[in-house]
Amino acid sequence: MILENKTKDATTQTFFIGMVLLFILMQVAFHPFYLQYFPQFHEFSWTHHIHGALMVSWVVMLIIQPYLIIKKKYKEHRLIGKISYFTAPLVFIYMVLITKLNYLKMLGEMPFIEVAAWQSLNIITPFNFLLFYSLAIIHKKEVFKHKRYMIGTVFTFFGAISSRLLIIIFGESINFYAFFISEYFGLGIVLLLLLNDIRKKANPIPYIIIAVGLGISITSMHGRNTDEWQSIVRFIGDSFF
Repeated sequence: MILENKTKDATTQTFFIGMVLLFILMQVAFHPFYLQYFPQFHEFSWTHHIHGALMVSWVVMLIIQPYLIIKKKYKEHRLIGKISYFTAPLVFIYMVLITKLNYLKMLGEMPFIEVAAWQSLNIITPFNFLLFYSLAIIHKKEVFKHKRYMIGTVFTFFGAISSRLLIIIFGESINFYAFFISEYFGLGIVLLLLLNDIRKKANPIPYIIIAVGLGISITSMHGRNTDEWQSIVRFIGDSFF
């Protein structure tokens, strides 16, 4: 097994660069769907604004944290980590609230089978985020696991960015396929990271858990038109929304 508490390695620098690129792509992806409506933002609510601000702040945090490790500023890294105790629950809550908002809006615009199908993109994601973040905090003193679970949180919103980029490139006719491609691409990256850990004889459990969580989300997308999925969405909608 490799040394699990090694704090700085090539993956930290790669992750930092990757998050900077993802932040740039986020601005491109959401420009036609949100940013172009600045400053009026007609038809957008405060739930949209707060959700967007929280997601941007999470990406910014994931840029700053590896940078602080690279610069060996461990005290500052731990301080920002403690701030996440406040921001992460808000990210989860507003993921749920934006799901509720979309669900209620769609109910008045389309048949329930289509509403349930679209919710396959949203319902599992907040719980994956909460799971990966919670595991990262539980293992905050085990750098090897902590880092991987924090990387896992990226893949709970990676699809929202990459799917919009695909729609910008290929048009709205690509429809649901954009989300499938994005989710499978994200899962593929996780599986490659898992294989790399296995190759190095490192602990495979973190990336296995992340892959399973993403796999459950993809499974719900495949089952979006089934009676079982519609029943799940109806139960959640009637009970909580």
